[in-house]
Amino acid sequence: MKADTGKRRGVRRRRIGAATFCAAAFAVSWAAGAEVKAPKESWDWASAMLPVAKKFDGPEGVVVHIGDSITYANPNTQWARIGKGKTAEDEEILKWSHAYKEESDLNGWWLAVVDRPGYRSETAASGIRVDQYLKGGFRGMPSPDEILKKYKPQVAIIMLGTNDATARRKVEDVAKDMSELIDKLLDAGTIPVLSTLPPHRWRMELVRSYNDAYRKLAAEKKIPMIDLFAEMEARQPGPKVFGTLVASDGVHLTHEKAADEPTEENLSSCGCLLRCWLAVQKLKEVKKNVLDRRK
Repeated sequence: MKADTGKRRGVRRRRIGAATFCAAAFAVSWAAGAEVKAPKESWDWASAMLPVAKKFDGPEGVVVHIGDSITYANPNTQWARIGKGKTAEDEEILKWSHAYKEESDLNGWWLAVVDRPGYRSETAASGIRVDQYLKGGFRGMPSPDEILKKYKPQVAIIMLGTNDATARRKVEDVAKDMSELIDKLLDAGTIPVLSTLPPHRWRMELVRSYNDAYRKLAAEKKIPMIDLFAEMEARQPGPKVFGTLVASDGVHLTHEKAADEPTEENLSSCGCLLRCWLAVQKLKEVKKNVLDRRK
């Protein structure tokens, strides 16, 4: 089955713009009842990312979202841009990352979903694989080097690989391509935040293998990670994830409550809301534990 399509999943497009960390180090405020369920990373990415942050020389707060149609889908960043139920800390990090600046090159939340010819945005494209993203040109997508040069992101949130699974690419090939992409970001002074892939009804075992490789890669490179797969499993174990967090097509994320308050009930029934909320929580950690310590 083809993982990505040019359709926007029935959603009206909107042009708007070396130690385990102690719990105290990652104190964040969450909406009532909401919690991050996946285990924390067991590697000290905060210390490892400090040298990367110190060589960054771009505009403060640019956070790009690298991905395929799941990232390009407008609901993917709706909660960050227009959502309900944000804490004061959520509002602070979103203002810092320019989430409320409509149609601005500083606003990576908008750059991820804005329509461009060819079923893509500025940083994500329907149907794209990791190797195609590296090369550039797919559906007119700029290369990673071009994206880095144009936007100079301070942080990049990456979720790529669903289409690789659909194409049955080998785990080692996908991991190699992802490693190269991460190295490009690190070399540019951009902090990569790697996300595991959501469940894929038609390629579950392959996606599990990809995610194991991504976790290993993140640990080796000591970069921060969002374990979306584990978060979804914790809320909707086994086949229950399909029709709740993953849409009926078995690949894309559900979106009906994408801008609603992030209660535990809503986070357990809307894949786009869960993913966006997790990205905001991780971004707070990155800023507090790396970016605010670099001086």
